Amino acid sequence: MPDFSLTDEQSAFQRLAHEFAQKEIVPVAAHYDRTAEFPWPIVEKAHEVGLMNPDVPAEYGGPGVSLFEEILINEELAWGFAGISA
Repeated sequence: MPDFSLTDEQSAFQRLAHEFAQKEIVPVAAHYDRTAEFPWPIVEKAHEVGLMNPDVPAEYGGPGVSLFEEILINEELAWGFAGISA
């Protein structure tokens, strides 16, 4: 049977993205839903902590993670906006 457990690095990316979403996205998500403004402040903060464009190779200044890690990150960031608009 295949092992679908996350590696320590994958878990760290997932945790970082979830904590970022909880702290930075959830508190302002309703505002962005109402106004339809592009959330530049959130994008800029996500860049600062390495959550944007994670598949950029390390030799070009990115973290160079795999598509799977990028999906883990995107899933957690999307969680930050899910269920806000009623």
